[in-house]
Amino acid sequence: MSASHIKPHLRCLHGSGTDLDHAVVERSVERAAGTSDLAPPPVGPPLHVLVVHTGRPTNLRWSADGAPRRERFHMGEALVNPAHWASRPRWQDDVELLLLGIEPGWLEKLAAEGGATGKVELAPRYHFTDPLLRTLLERLVAEYAGPGPADPLYAQSLVQAAAAVVLRVAGRGGPAAARAGGLAPRRLAEVVDFIHAHLARRVTLAELAAVAGVSESHFTRAFRASTGASPHQYVLQRRLDHARRELVRTDRPIAEIAAEAGFADQSHLTRTMRRHDGATPRLLRRDGGR
Repeated sequence: MSASHIKPHLRCLHGSGTDLDHAVVERSVERAAGTSDLAPPPVGPPLHVLVVHTGRPTNLRWSADGAPRRERFHMGEALVNPAHWASRPRWQDDVELLLLGIEPGWLEKLAAEGGATGKVELAPRYHFTDPLLRTLLERLVAEYAGPGPADPLYAQSLVQAAAAVVLRVAGRGGPAAARAGGLAPRRLAEVVDFIHAHLARRVTLAELAAVAGVSESHFTRAFRASTGASPHQYVLQRRLDHARRELVRTDRPIAEIAAEAGFADQSHLTRTMRRHDGATPRLLRRDGGR
């Protein structure tokens, strides 16, 4: 193993190295917190970094704008760190990760070619699943893990496709995300962090506006401009996302999951899920989320 070209404290199993002019892709191992000989640097790398967890479930602790966060990551779950973003990740166990580092200047050029105007900014994204991104990174890493030389045209096309998805899921200046009047990327990230940290209770518009540092009336318009959804719609979807994940991955009581996700009771979750998904929590659990 060699040192990672994206995060020097990681150990790279295989990857592109410097073969790609504007990006680096690799499969690397990050040691559990406190066991590595090298400490993570105090600031993030100069690249936008996409990370996909590919190993057994484990816990990750990190900081978001000074607030501690903790989530359990399962295979395929991802996060996006903008360039220079220092989240100070601390894994509970050694983990194997797929990483894609993208030069900000090249990403901005790609977005401009797609019709975006103005400066492209990425907002941090934590703990999300995107099967397409995972597939693209797996194919990219496989291209550089084979016995023969990588096909540069194929690799670059995969990087472009992955970058387009990153703009979609975390961009605030790409074609799909550039909406006038939205919240600043860091403010939006703070609001999203607050929502995830308080799913189990009723979150008020006043609280969200205070986190964003704007008035309630301005917050509603700006949040919709940034996300395409009203605050209520967004919170409801995050609650449903959390409930779906727990239903499929655990055997915990449905009533307990409903309360944790912010629903009044099991019946409330059942009614809401039937209306949005056409299925009940029991049916979703039985079918394993298919």
